[in-house]
Amino acid sequence: MCEKEPTKRYMDAECQTLFASLFPAGFAGKDVLKEIAPEGWLDSTLQFVFHPTLEQVHWECVQLHRNLRNWPWSGKDRLDEPEPTLDSIRADYQDSPVDTAREVRELVAKCLWDVFSNENDVVDRDGGLVDIGSWRGAAGFLADQLNRETGERQYHYIDFYMGSLWVSERADLTPVYEMIFRRLKDRLLDWRYRFPKLSLIEFPCERTDGRRSYELEKMRADLEQAHGEAMDDLKVEPVPAIVLAYSNIYGIFPHGWPPWEFNERDD
Repeated sequence: MCEKEPTKRYMDAECQTLFASLFPAGFAGKDVLKEIAPEGWLDSTLQFVFHPTLEQVHWECVQLHRNLRNWPWSGKDRLDEPEPTLDSIRADYQDSPVDTAREVRELVAKCLWDVFSNENDVVDRDGGLVDIGSWRGAAGFLADQLNRETGERQYHYIDFYMGSLWVSERADLTPVYEMIFRRLKDRLLDWRYRFPKLSLIEFPCERTDGRRSYELEKMRADLEQAHGEAMDDLKVEPVPAIVLAYSNIYGIFPHGWPPWEFNERDD
């Protein structure tokens, strides 16, 4: 069951027109807020995305420390670095005032990146691909959307690159994904899930270098092993919020889920 190439790719102007219809009052319109936080932003757990607790910040710092320490290409000196303590995090911890409009529009943009990028596809009923760009390109498209919406040049692609990756553990993002999928479904658009896989970009070299070739092959093997381990982890973890949200709105799991069965069929 191989995927067909898209019969059409939406151009930038078409994508902008689509997003204007998806969010007529903007990413932080009252309609959006009512859908994702009907109890009000201050009483919604989604606000923890921007106002994490001290304990959450400490947990994130510890996880980052461990991931960097276990990264195959980390320096040996990193093994001796102590884990951050709660007291050390407390010394620098400082919450910021709540800014509902900014926080809502930025959260929606991050979740839109998860839906439209990260190897996933949004398609129309004829198979046309709503192509807002690659990982970086999609982030730039969303930044431009918000810059037009706010009338200021305050966002850059880096603000939305990797979407909700760094904040997804702070709150259940299912309501935001449901809001997005509800709007896509209303416009007869569908979504295809694809489990992201890191690839090695090799730059051409005129000279043959045995050591370089060996290191490249080792890196490919390491990436393939990491991908396999991540797939195994996915089999025993809860269904991702984005996939569950799609199921809640469309009534079925998206094309591409579960990825281990989907990959086996493609092979």
